[in-house]
Amino acid sequence: MKARFSLAQERGLIILVAIGIIMSGLALFLPSFAHRSVIKVAPIELSGVTVLRPTFLDSPPKIDLNSAGIEDLKKLPGIGDVLAQRIVDYRNEYGPFESLDDLKNVSGIGKSLIQKISELVKLGE
Repeated sequence: MKARFSLAQERGLIILVAIGIIMSGLALFLPSFAHRSVIKVAPIELSGVTVLRPTFLDSPPKIDLNSAGIEDLKKLPGIGDVLAQRIVDYRNEYGPFESLDDLKNVSGIGKSLIQKISELVKLGE
């Protein structure tokens, strides 16, 4: 008696062989696709369409208060040369900041400045 596969089994076997060929790195080359010209796509203008972009793409990376140098600290709003130097000096004398409230101990930094920079800074990894 001769074994005969059903139509579904034959199709499945063909698919498995094709997957095996592709996965083994052999390329199926069809000459009709090899010399196709490049299709140029014109931009499409749609009125009334809004594209939403995630906001995290716009936000700059946070500055680490416990490792940032003076130049990095000066990028923060309200912090210039003097305050940046005071932050570095405080960190060198008392160790890393444990919370943002520790910034209040730096001369010239108050609640309003801490609120202003809170979303732009981090305290280590």
